[in-house]
Amino acid sequence: MLMSMKRLLLLAGLSAMIGLAAPALAAPTGVDGQFLATLTGAGLSHTGNDQAAVSAGRAVCQLMDAGLSPMDTVVAVQATNPGFTIQKAGEFAAISTAHYCPERL
Repeated sequence: MLMSMKRLLLLAGLSAMIGLAAPALAAPTGVDGQFLATLTGAGLSHTGNDQAAVSAGRAVCQLMDAGLSPMDTVVAVQATNPGFTIQKAGEFAAISTAHYCPERL
């Protein structure tokens, strides 16, 4: 019960973060630009603009830092991106982890 409440709160926070992401004025550079290029290379697109994708990518690490398992994190990614299959959500989570929290690999 506690874990499901924790997951619900984390998902709500993730959704709010993505929804409140400010539009970017310039193309992201550095690790954010690399992250977006890797997503594009993998054929993945996020619902929203580049800043929303970056926020979602960073949120993957925050979810794992908060105690979600890798599989729960993938499920959270899919829940906030209904167009993703579980496989695509897993790819997004893996790319996010590689760029934003490689120590979790």
